[in-house]
Amino acid sequence: MSAVVKTTEQKAPSKGEFRDVMGRFASGVTVITAHEDGVDFGAAVSAVSSLSDEPPMLLVCLNVSSTTGQAVKRTGTFAVNVLAEDSAPLAYRFASRGDDKFSSVAFERGEGEVPLISGSIAHFECEVQEAVRGGTHFVFLARVRRVSSTPGNPLAYFRGSFGRMEMNADAVALRAVRDYVVTRVSDVAVPLDAEGMAGELDLEVGRTFSALIALAGEGLVKRIGTAFEVEPVPDLVLYDYYSAKLSIELGVAAQTVGRASPEQLAELRRLMEATLEHVDGDRFIDPEAWVVSNAEFHEYLVGLAGSVILDETYRGLQLRAIERRAITATTRATSELLEDHRAIVAGYEAGDVDAVLATLQAHAHRAAQTRAALAG
Repeated sequence: MSAVVKTTEQKAPSKGEFRDVMGRFASGVTVITAHEDGVDFGAAVSAVSSLSDEPPMLLVCLNVSSTTGQAVKRTGTFAVNVLAEDSAPLAYRFASRGDDKFSSVAFERGEGEVPLISGSIAHFECEVQEAVRGGTHFVFLARVRRVSSTPGNPLAYFRGSFGRMEMNADAVALRAVRDYVVTRVSDVAVPLDAEGMAGELDLEVGRTFSALIALAGEGLVKRIGTAFEVEPVPDLVLYDYYSAKLSIELGVAAQTVGRASPEQLAELRRLMEATLEHVDGDRFIDPEAWVVSNAEFHEYLVGLAGSVILDETYRGLQLRAIERRAITATTRATSELLEDHRAIVAGYEAGDVDAVLATLQAHAHRAAQTRAALAG
């Protein structure tokens, strides 16, 4: 059994004891920024908390000796920049004392010229409603006037060090639930049972529910109260998947055109020609066979890079399942898609990297338009 250290009633914790115990509480890391008379101020702060959502308010604590805290007290305005997990150097910069904290730091201006640090996963622009002093700190109760956010994970502060918050279990759950949604449902509205899904995937119900909420934000599922259902894949979701696909293929082509062996080129051509067998004029003879042969062709192309991690990442996009939901018996084929395949192989055989890159870009655009432009 672990020993529990308690402070006696007669003795208050020392400064060192208090810091040691508080250091066991992990928190997110922010940079509080302010602007006054042409001067920018900034300080790394972990003492930020949501105070109210109606109206939206935050509680922020800044040391009374901090020039940033003093500027906030005088101006009554500031911004909270929530740092991303790879921003430890930025956190150390703003945690130190100095007059040049903003040198080489990219930022935009918010209301009142307050700096909004680029690369942050969230910004809160605030107006102080009340300020009190608590020990060594100013305590600001602030009304949130504007917010913005981008995808990403937060930087954490724990026991005096900056680092990443442990989110592996949540990330694993999200991927498992996304794969389940993409691969196991048809292109119609289908209700989802979060508890049943959790049991089938051997996940905690809470993490499964959180993953479904995240997928609702992506547009893969629709949230109805506490229930979820899968709807037809929105065009914007298709575009996101094909954009990721294109980024990988462009990187591979840039590295491998002109370097593939004769045997690899022959196999690439064989797989390309196999895709032609499943199209007759403007129709897919066998949509399922097309999806498989098309995937084999593109997966082999990515495999030319010789990277197992890249192969796994590409297959993790679940493009086969996405295309199964986008291509049906009524979906019309186009000669351009087949000509793109021929042009990609011809470019590889000629060692013409510019031609291959241009064709991949055009091909991805056409593929992403399958539902919107090709549905008959």
